Amino acid sequence: MDWYRLVTERLCKSSFLVIMAVAALSTLGCETQKGKLVASSTPDRVGSHRAGSEVYDPAAEAAVAGLLSQAASQPITLEEEGGIAGQLSPSYARKVCFVGVENAGGEEMGDIREDLAETIRTMISQSAEFELIDSRLVTAGLRETGLRVDDLLLPEKRSRFASALGEMDAPFDYILFAKVTTATTRDNRDSQVKYSLTLDLVNVHTSGSLRQTVELKKHYNRSLKAKLGDMF
Repeated sequence: MDWYRLVTERLCKSSFLVIMAVAALSTLGCETQKGKLVASSTPDRVGSHRAGSEVYDPAAEAAVAGLLSQAASQPITLEEEGGIAGQLSPSYARKVCFVGVENAGGEEMGDIREDLAETIRTMISQSAEFELIDSRLVTAGLRETGLRVDDLLLPEKRSRFASALGEMDAPFDYILFAKVTTATTRDNRDSQVKYSLTLDLVNVHTSGSLRQTVELKKHYNRSLKAKLGDMF
């Protein structure tokens, strides 16, 4: 019966090897994900396929700082009763109505779009010279008037919107528009994307406007030659 025992042992070994192989393949085929908390000072990860916080956060900080600096250097006047223009006190906090971020670029922004808008709101709120209108009131004003954001570029519709917010005890001096655009340059399998964040600040009293644009470039390397070139 030695031959029977030999065959049985070999079959058992073969079955064991097959089972182990299947288990190993199953383990490799199952994706696992783990997360960990990191300090807020930890550098942002750089997106491999599109822009994220590593692009939009510094762009927002530079654009808002530059735009508010421009606006603060210009006196703001209001038309008082009787048609007499009166200059506001230097201690007056100028009120800004921010209507959100328009994505006119070639990349889907996903949740980063609202995060960018929140970064802009936070920076304005931290300024001592400017005061931000609550975003919920802005949404309510658009809904009440039936206007779209791009309608606010027209003076008569902008006045209607300003009147609606005034009735909500939320008058403002400026409307702030934000737009993201992209420009892609391809080099075989590699590419460069220029990301532009443009802020337009419109004075509702004079219809004058200020603009600030910040550009950042990002390389996406797929070829081995390009990846090696970035290492040296």
